[in-house]
Amino acid sequence: MATVAETVNPRHLREKYKDWAGKRVTVGTSTLHYLCGTWKDLDGDQVVFQIGDHEMRVALAEIATVQDAPSWQSDFFK
Repeated sequence: MATVAETVNPRHLREKYKDWAGKRVTVGTSTLHYLCGTWKDLDGDQVVFQIGDHEMRVALAEIATVQDAPSWQSDFFK
């Protein structure tokens, strides 16, 4: 599990989070939302997720937790 708790130099973000790219993850945000989808890319200070047929962007500063999604978990945002 990874936790984002501080502002990080943007050029180091790709290196820090590159292992999540392309993986199905479950994410908890600081705004009390949750999502399960594929972590597609890091675009500036936003993370791009594919949730079902929809692309969603979440500010990196709002991501509180990230973990691998179980294989049985469907994609969602709530």
